[in-house]
Amino acid sequence: MKNNLLKLYLSVFLTFISFLASAQPVDPPADPDPPAAPIDTNLVILAIAGIVFAYYILKSKKLYFIK
Repeated sequence: MKNNLLKLYLSVFLTFISFLASAQPVDPPADPDPPAAPIDTNLVILAIAGIVFAYYILKSKKLYFIK
């Protein structure tokens, strides 16, 4: 009986130690209103670069509808 009780205590102790060892730290609270990200800056340049790249790829494959 004493041996079984020791095994039970040891298994419960090791289980709780594993939970404590893998616990994540608490993050600090975030700012209430973070600054907005500038998404639309230089979007026209990106669109033009995409069109030029698409034309280059289609032209290099020598498709018949682009001559």
